[in-house]
Amino acid sequence: MAQAVFSDIMYEFDRFLEVERNLSPSTRSAYRYDLQKFKEFLIRAEGTEPSVRRVTIQHIKDYLGYLQQQRHYKSTTLSRTIASLRVFFEYCVQRGYLEQSPAAYIHNPKMPRKLPIYLIESELRQLLSAPDPSDTWGVRDYAILVTLAFTGMRRQELVGLDLASVDLIRQTAKVIGKGSKERLIPLNHIVMQAINSWLEVRPATARSEALFVNRMGGRLTGRSVYDIVRKYVRRAGIAKRKISPHKLRHTFATLLHLSEVDILEIQKLLGHASITSTQIYTHTNTQKLRTAVERLGEIGLREND
Repeated sequence: MAQAVFSDIMYEFDRFLEVERNLSPSTRSAYRYDLQKFKEFLIRAEGTEPSVRRVTIQHIKDYLGYLQQQRHYKSTTLSRTIASLRVFFEYCVQRGYLEQSPAAYIHNPKMPRKLPIYLIESELRQLLSAPDPSDTWGVRDYAILVTLAFTGMRRQELVGLDLASVDLIRQTAKVIGKGSKERLIPLNHIVMQAINSWLEVRPATARSEALFVNRMGGRLTGRSVYDIVRKYVRRAGIAKRKISPHKLRHTFATLLHLSEVDILEIQKLLGHASITSTQIYTHTNTQKLRTAVERLGEIGLREND
């Protein structure tokens, strides 16, 4: 069986994540950080950098104990560390460096489950009423807010939309999600109306093929979309301070769940790789939002429509 020191396989693993898993630089950086810290712990414990074959389940337990007791890591950070080690050692098994992963039987710590922050019906109405419908950029901003709230798109997915991404006949949008995975999202009549209204006033001089452009005619950035959402949250007088584009995604998913849409379908719409990420929406207060769900299709309509 092939042997290699920890650093050598770390480098191979990073290339694997980049080329074969197509993970983002930030995600790969998180893996590298977790593995580097574990390697430093091993060097302190062993006096030298060991090969991966010398790493045992006890090394991992000792390291997690150190992080929890000496570094005061929270459950969420510990879970991320465990996930990084688990994926790394699974890679070692696949490539023949190990027969069995020492992290295979390490369990994640129990974590307090936080409910997602979302908007209730009255708040969503306030938000969607905030843009000025008589102003070109107000029409754009309304379309952005409606698209985020009624499709569950991520901010970067919305930024990446081109004119060609939207099929006005089939009423769908093709988005590029995490890991460059494509998915089709259905667009309801509210989103279609908003996008069509924007296309009617979208500057003909726009330099970009992006659906949503800035005042200079270029593609919007993720930061600019964030600022647009925050601008109208303030203008609408919504008391919740943490409303962002991602919270509109939470709102979409929560209302779907309360509309009794199957969680597997919600997972597909959101582009979650794991059902675990979607299950958070099953813990919301059904009674609190029941009224909002009954008239979900009307929330995005303006009074004059």
